[in-house]
Amino acid sequence: MVVTTPTLAGYRILRVVGPVYGMTIRSRGVGGKFVAGIQSMFGGEITSYVSELENARRESLERLVENARKIGANAVLNTDFETSDILQSTAIVFSTYGTAAVVAPLGQDEAAKGRCSSCGAENLPEAQFCTNCGSALR
Repeated sequence: MVVTTPTLAGYRILRVVGPVYGMTIRSRGVGGKFVAGIQSMFGGEITSYVSELENARRESLERLVENARKIGANAVLNTDFETSDILQSTAIVFSTYGTAAVVAPLGQDEAAKGRCSSCGAENLPEAQFCTNCGSALR
């Protein structure tokens, strides 16, 4: 599971494994640059670059998940994406990073007793928000 949030609703964080990332570096070939140049002269979306960025995003995300599994995690929290141009803008670095963690689903009895799915803290059964982290309990 990969989420952009610091917690995972319905799951308890058992252990934070540590930072994890996935990265890819892509460059456009001569043909792609030519097509992009033509498209940019007329304005609008440069579809060849969009396609390349979508592939780079997917590949970096797959590498993130693979790296998380290698270190024993079954989830990645706080996931974010970043891009950078390198080699005088002839290539782009697409990186995905987050916090690898081991999570487990909360049992119904835990949720009913007011246990927070975000931090695992116990709260009064009638509480609407966790007294430890402020997350909504239901």
